[in-house]
Amino acid sequence: MTLWDVEVGRFADDLLECPAESLRVLGLKVFEATLDVFGRPLDDLFDEETVTFYRGGLEEFRSVQDLADFTPARREPFLEGYDWHDGKAPFTAASLSQGVAQYAGFLIGRDEEELVEALSSFYEAVLSFAALGRTVGVEDERANDFCRRAVDEQRALIGEMRGG
Repeated sequence: MTLWDVEVGRFADDLLECPAESLRVLGLKVFEATLDVFGRPLDDLFDEETVTFYRGGLEEFRSVQDLADFTPARREPFLEGYDWHDGKAPFTAASLSQGVAQYAGFLIGRDEEELVEALSSFYEAVLSFAALGRTVGVEDERANDFCRRAVDEQRALIGEMRGG
């Protein structure tokens, strides 16, 4: 169990009941907030191909004004995110890329569970980036600035979406 499971995952059932359009906005904001949590330019963290993938995702996702606009062809470039590998920060890049792919999957399929999985993957990327070691407890994550900020950001964005 991670800090995300304790602090954010408990909202999963509520998120499954939210309108898809609200979840579209939430997912994009969490993706953006996750990149901000790293506190460093993407170019310093990942190779050029990975940076291009994330920036392309941001550009594409920001351009979606209505879920009906996101077609299977628009999702295609993000499918490779499910199996991403990067030499500089393999688990961070893989988790973040998986989150991008899951978010794109949500956009095309309106599957709220996939959106929840994307939020979890975005947190997993931060947890990996924090490099707390193999045996990490919830309190270790809570004490880490990166993990705490990622969870706080997601909780705040969920609260904002839910109107409180």
